[in-house]
Amino acid sequence: MGADSDEAAGEWLTGEASRCFGCGQDNPHGLRLRFRRIAPDEVVGEYTAPEHQAGAPGVIHGGVQATLLDEVLGYAAHAVREPGVAVDIVTVEFSLRYRRPAPTGEPLRLRGRFLRSEGRDVWVAGAIEDAQGRVLTEAEARWRRVG
Repeated sequence: MGADSDEAAGEWLTGEASRCFGCGQDNPHGLRLRFRRIAPDEVVGEYTAPEHQAGAPGVIHGGVQATLLDEVLGYAAHAVREPGVAVDIVTVEFSLRYRRPAPTGEPLRLRGRFLRSEGRDVWVAGAIEDAQGRVLTEAEARWRRVG
């Protein structure tokens, strides 16, 4: 997760909804997530959860983890669209697996990857990883183009 990694060189992606709870940089109560495209079909971001986002002491609340993954998966789904083509997409199915406790107060990597598309649907997968690259939480989702 250091600045020397290939991931640090990726293209920054910007969200169109500045007030979005997940990625909106103008939402004072949001997560203010940012992502980089590191491959044509993959995006990454980093997040350190404050203790007030804990469920159990020192562990990120499961709902917050789901939000982190929904956001990175959405960016992965958007990453493969044609540049300049505005297409709205929404989550229609979301499957989540908690593997290990995701700690508060530690930098975590959020990773999302485009899998495939069929018609209006896009399938993506992703994970929350610790500094050693261990998968803490993983998700798969199907998104639908609605615009």
